[in-house]
Amino acid sequence: MKTAKLTIKNYRGFSDQARAVIEIGHGLTALVGPNNAGKSALKLLIFELRELFDVLIRPPTLDPSLGAGVNGSQINISYPGTSDPAELFNNSNDRNLSIELEVINPSNVSEGIDAEPGTIVHHMHRLRLTAHRSAPTTWWLRAYSLESPDAPVEAPSGFVGEQSTGLFLANGQPRTLFDFQDLREILSVFRNAKYYGAFRNALNQGSASYYDFQIGTGFINLWNNWKTGGSKANARAITKITEEIRRLFQFEQLEINASVPLETLLATINGNQYRLGELGSGISQFVMVLGNAATSKPSIILIDEPETNLHPALQMDFLLTLAQYAAVGCLFSTHSIGLARSVANRIYSIQKEERGPVIRPFEATSNYSEFLGELSFSAFKDMGCDRILLVEGVNDVKAVQQLLRLFGKEHTTVILPLGGDQLVAGGREQELQELKRLSNNIFALVDSERPHEAAPPAQRRIAFQDICQKVGFEVCVTELRALENYFPDHAIKSALGDSFEVLQPFERLADHPNGWSKADNWKIAHYIAKSDIADLDLGIFLNRI
Repeated sequence: MKTAKLTIKNYRGFSDQARAVIEIGHGLTALVGPNNAGKSALKLLIFELRELFDVLIRPPTLDPSLGAGVNGSQINISYPGTSDPAELFNNSNDRNLSIELEVINPSNVSEGIDAEPGTIVHHMHRLRLTAHRSAPTTWWLRAYSLESPDAPVEAPSGFVGEQSTGLFLANGQPRTLFDFQDLREILSVFRNAKYYGAFRNALNQGSASYYDFQIGTGFINLWNNWKTGGSKANARAITKITEEIRRLFQFEQLEINASVPLETLLATINGNQYRLGELGSGISQFVMVLGNAATSKPSIILIDEPETNLHPALQMDFLLTLAQYAAVGCLFSTHSIGLARSVANRIYSIQKEERGPVIRPFEATSNYSEFLGELSFSAFKDMGCDRILLVEGVNDVKAVQQLLRLFGKEHTTVILPLGGDQLVAGGREQELQELKRLSNNIFALVDSERPHEAAPPAQRRIAFQDICQKVGFEVCVTELRALENYFPDHAIKSALGDSFEVLQPFERLADHPNGWSKADNWKIAHYIAKSDIADLDLGIFLNRI
């Protein structure tokens, strides 16, 4: 999926005087702000408009559909979990609700069709969706293309055939093709997103759901069916969840079974059996959230405050483990700036102002002692986390977190992103010296960027290594070109599919004929075995931390 830009006006707390603009794409997106600032509303929007997204991905010859909407047909929907549709509209004015969906870096070449000479092609990249207060469940749309960015396009005579790929052929002459592939992929991803609210622990609520979250006996039966229902794939998924929880909580042995008569889950830990409710809200949240995600296979996970009920040492692990179960990414709200900056590819701050909540991109800071304060480093130290590992960027944080698990170091080490070349260079001694006030055990791991075996590391990496050694940090400048050059073929294929292949030791990821996004490095790292890297410089360094 390409990155989607949403511009939201007059939806709940966000008026057209303080519109919300947010980009959602691959990886993790964080919304940081105080209580009741509007963080949940931005996730709730995708949940409440699920039926609209479902209509818009239908074949263009149906009515209602995206194709019919382009030609002026209205779309009538309902909103799940909402008894009064007027709740969706902003209370500060009487204007209409408007949502604009735009593709970032849209394709200008249509894949999957060989257009005949003379065919007019519109590469659709933007939709404007509007609901009037007088008819709050009725939506109208306008569509815009790269070729017609200012005037909405239409096909007055309708469309030909039952295209479901996003390539709509208009009826009549001249021959006109509408390429909605990018937009329909985004709409499909939004349609299959799952929203998990802040209430995530109840096993005694009868057979119920909370937004997309199965709770009570409904979840108990779901767990029982997946574990004992005869499907090997479902049983493997439950086994994987159980193993993840065992490892995260450092149990020697863990087995989780459903007790239908007792209407609970029974956890056997190191030979002793407990009802799930006896174990506290932290482990209950792990079981129920991971169980819901694994059994629903969401495209995007929308979750409120994933840090709730969890110690800082587990928050990052929980979020990254959860994100594995989303095909595209995770949109989460949090009070923890440190958590957001540790794992998120995109961060937005939401603040209350007189005109309503205001959302802005969160700007990074180079004050790293302040960052560790935000990350609750003192709380980490209380749990035995007395060392800091510096890595280049947020994508490296997530990948290295997975690798530290192999050596049992993930809960004793706080990983801090340096912001790429911003600090991974010479002349940054003062910033690095700040960190020594917090810990005497500081390590750094950076890519060498060596183009071939006989070449030295890039000059700025050598300069960074010299600075680290001067201030007393132990540093590893990789022998191979970059972190992703250590990834074995089996891990790449397990995470991304059989079409992806291993990099050569000094091959640049951007030059690989079928490369992947660095944002997916952590997914690959999850499948690496200790034996894959233990004898390499990377593994030796991580084991020494």
